[in-house]
Amino acid sequence: MTNLSQNFLCDSKFIEKFISYLDFSYPIIEIGCGNGVISKEINPDLCIEIDKKFIPNIRQYNLVISDARYLPVYRGSIISSFPYSITEVFFEEVIKNDKINSLLLILQKDFVDKIMTYPTFISFILNYYYRIIPKDIIPPKAFCPSPKVFSQIVLFTKIRHYDPYITKILKCITKYRNKKIKNAASICGIKANEEKKVRDFRPCQISELLKYMGLTYA
Repeated sequence: MTNLSQNFLCDSKFIEKFISYLDFSYPIIEIGCGNGVISKEINPDLCIEIDKKFIPNIRQYNLVISDARYLPVYRGSIISSFPYSITEVFFEEVIKNDKINSLLLILQKDFVDKIMTYPTFISFILNYYYRIIPKDIIPPKAFCPSPKVFSQIVLFTKIRHYDPYITKILKCITKYRNKKIKNAASICGIKANEEKKVRDFRPCQISELLKYMGLTYA
């Protein structure tokens, strides 16, 4: 991999497939514009890139030199294939913004499998705040340079407003996912009588898990 873990989608078939899922709800914010291959196809309203060497390629797209982990935007639809190393930090920040309603992303396939299957903090909060629709799987050879992992296109649509209390509770109970819900809840300062273990719930069952802990949600 190159510096900053930069692996750009360069297969025209997958570029076309990726942007076909964009609903063009304005403003469109592209994160990690890089060499501008995606930018020239979608003409984003704002282009966020951290690497200054790409300025000549993308200066015409309202370029902002910034770190994707700390978004300098307040509303819009995001499209991105950012470095996989910042995925969890990015999501922990973007969930707080209720005016970013949709995200069209290319993510590491292993991460997508995790958030759809395993009972972790990031899995539960993403399934709580978003409707998640996995799309096409992308092979390493579709990127330049090629990473060592498979990737996947995923569409996230915001379905709930950010709730710091719910987020705090989920962060706590997932530390004790091998415990019974009543015990994990007690450690986290709430009452519950359920004998099932936190790990017994798939991420898509987050609503059911919250009900067992007596928590209401919008």
